[in-house]
Amino acid sequence: GRLCRERGVLSYVDATASLVGNPLPVDAWQIDVCTVGLQKCLGGPSGSGPITISDPVAALIKERWHVEKGIEPPGFVPGKRSRIPSNYFDLAMVMAYWSPQRLNHHTEATSMLYCARECARCVLEEGLQNTLDRHALASRAMVAGLQALGMELFGDLSHKMTNVTGIYIPEGVDGEAIRRDMLHDFGIEIGTSFGPLHGKIWRIGAMGYNARKDTILRTLTALASVLRLHGLRLPEDDAAHAALAVYREAEKAAS
Repeated sequence: GRLCRERGVLSYVDATASLVGNPLPVDAWQIDVCTVGLQKCLGGPSGSGPITISDPVAALIKERWHVEKGIEPPGFVPGKRSRIPSNYFDLAMVMAYWSPQRLNHHTEATSMLYCARECARCVLEEGLQNTLDRHALASRAMVAGLQALGMELFGDLSHKMTNVTGIYIPEGVDGEAIRRDMLHDFGIEIGTSFGPLHGKIWRIGAMGYNARKDTILRTLTALASVLRLHGLRLPEDDAAHAALAVYREAEKAAS
């Protein structure tokens, strides 16, 4: 954000998979626009996207504020710049809708607001730092378990997100068959990937409600069982034992 502002450009961050699972100091990083979703680390349903915008962005948006005829507020002066062509994502109108004017723009999905509030309440009840720490611990345990299985992890671990772990699909293994059997036999879904990584890596999430010790241990046990059933020779090291050791060490340090 600071580099962008020094160069006179605006910054935008899609933090859908990051909020409350990874540090996200929006103001400290001087992020101009940040959008998130409820369905990842917040553990809520998809369909609602919280957004935060900086004062410079708000001023820029208001320059494009135009109101359809018939609902203009008294004394309304339209913005100097062109109308935002998409009514669905007309942020100028959305901002007016949520302002004290309550200028009509859409019918609010009230149930989603209750969901968003409950997500926020759960985080506040646990404590933001505790939520971040829980995701970080789940990540370390997942990594330890996968490494005990001899899996090759994707990416630079020093810059890894806490809530998603990428692993290369072992050579000779049908990645989709493994995913299918884990879902069918254990009720656990691990993700595929997209673009050039499709068919090359799996993505295993540990986020929101699922960033817990029991789900980490269950996922690792299921993955090891299915891989062995498909004929993959794995190290003798127990993945669940390696992950549990991470949790035991954290519990010892906290006591």
